[in-house]
Amino acid sequence: MNYEELLTMRDGGVIHREETPLGLFCKKLIDRKYRNVVVLKPSLVDSIVFCEGLKSDLQNTSAIMANGQLHYEIHSDSGGFYELELEQGNFTTFAQLIDSTPAVVTESNFIKQTTDALFDIAGLLHERGIYHLCFSPQNVFISKGDNRPMLLCHGSSFIAMVRQDDLYDGSEHFVAPEVLNEHVANECSDVYSLGRFLEWLFQHGSIPFEYRKMIEKATQDDPKDRYASIADMRNELQKKRKMKYSFFTMLAAVAIVILCVGLYFEMMPQTADIEFVEGFSTEQKDPFSEEYSPDEEFGFAVDTLDTLSIDERAQMEDYQRKAEEIFRRQYRREADRIISKLYSQQGMSLDENVFVASSNAMTAELINLGKKLADDAGITEDKAMRMAAEINEELTNEKEKNLVLMGAQTGSKE
Repeated sequence: MNYEELLTMRDGGVIHREETPLGLFCKKLIDRKYRNVVVLKPSLVDSIVFCEGLKSDLQNTSAIMANGQLHYEIHSDSGGFYELELEQGNFTTFAQLIDSTPAVVTESNFIKQTTDALFDIAGLLHERGIYHLCFSPQNVFISKGDNRPMLLCHGSSFIAMVRQDDLYDGSEHFVAPEVLNEHVANECSDVYSLGRFLEWLFQHGSIPFEYRKMIEKATQDDPKDRYASIADMRNELQKKRKMKYSFFTMLAAVAIVILCVGLYFEMMPQTADIEFVEGFSTEQKDPFSEEYSPDEEFGFAVDTLDTLSIDERAQMEDYQRKAEEIFRRQYRREADRIISKLYSQQGMSLDENVFVASSNAMTAELINLGKKLADDAGITEDKAMRMAAEINEELTNEKEKNLVLMGAQTGSKE
């Protein structure tokens, strides 16, 4: 008889079905009200050892009034046990919860509250010699009202079963190896299973610092390499939490100090460096009184040039010649354009005052041009001004001759 046939035989319909290690968890209409039930697997209820273990588990859990214990009643008929009716409430499994709303794990304190609550109920069970053994997502329930995790039946009640795989079919990953292989049930077994459950909670994201090492140690195959008890596991997590809190507190303090220092220097008055320049001397100096030095003319100190080799000096002089050629070529082109504006028939026909003003503007423009091109070519300003003066004189003479020729030609035509 399969589940569908079994459910068809019972009164009322069922909704929200989900497989658990014990059987099918669903809501069933009983006395015109939907109740949470677990329809037990036929393969389990056919086992006398399982049924005796279920009776023992019911007796043990009935005496536990903690919030993390989910109470139930056993329904039976002439064929024996067939289902468990859970206490009234709105319950689901963690598997259903994460499947329908995976973002719940990102809510503030959800992981912390779930972990602490499972530590509480597991510790209480251990004081009574009871071990859950399988913290699989399908075997850990949750109250939808306050997201409180709850446990139903506990694996230590069924440890005498010959085949533990029948009880934990599909959930073997969450059961300690010694439980499946050696039928051993102790605190280390719950440490392993709870570690696997916490590892599953972080399946869709990275495991935080305070949980990573704890889960790694809790899920070791050899019980000797795990935490000896749930209390040790909890203490380790609390230490890691304090370390993380202290670290972030320190970062916050450093950030505040940096901010305060930055504001202090920002609000402090700024001091300005004032350069004192000597007053202008009225003493006139003859520019031709000093001996001409080509080295200083090129902008290099004599001592510096003396340290150059013959090849380096020749290379430097060649560079200067090329720089002067570039200056002459660029300056002649631009100066020709500027001078042509004034030395033309239109320019020469201007009023005398206007002509003088235009001539002064042209001179200023030529001086600025010479300074700019001297800087671009990398030669001294004095050298550039002398070359510019030579070019200006040549261009001016050319323009005047052209104007005279144009005036003579015009006169002969008349």
